[in-house]
Amino acid sequence: MTDSDSSSSLLRDLPPSLTVLVALSAVIVARAIQSSGFVQSLSILVEFILRPAPAIAVKVDGAVTDDDGVEDKANGDANGAEGDKGTRGEKKIELRDPARPGFVQCYDPSTLQRLGEVPAMTAEDVNELCAKAKAAQKDWVQTSYAQRRLVLRTIQKY
Repeated sequence: MTDSDSSSSLLRDLPPSLTVLVALSAVIVARAIQSSGFVQSLSILVEFILRPAPAIAVKVDGAVTDDDGVEDKANGDANGAEGDKGTRGEKKIELRDPARPGFVQCYDPSTLQRLGEVPAMTAEDVNELCAKAKAAQKDWVQTSYAQRRLVLRTIQKY
């Protein structure tokens, strides 16, 4: 007896009720798979694997890809002040404003937008302020949540 003969004889030896049960189970499983969208998902996956999306061959100039969309302020910054051109053609901005001595102007380097100004300080000034902040932190740790909230609300108000 060969393998095919043994498998067909096995099916013939099954009781009819068990054969009907196996057939109904196969139908139920097939309907469940079909209604769940599994077959459709599998067909989409096979289509995606067999037919890749077409690629468009477009040649793009480097000037187009390097453009970030930010307008160049070659004729001055946001406040109308003019600066010197840098070595690579960049705009140099004077950080010290002659109209406001003792302050350093802050700019966004990508857009040359003026962000504000900070007091001009030496390293000793910065170290002194850091020491004061460290001492204030020791006192701040001892305050309650309500006291901190009151201080922060006052700062926000003014």
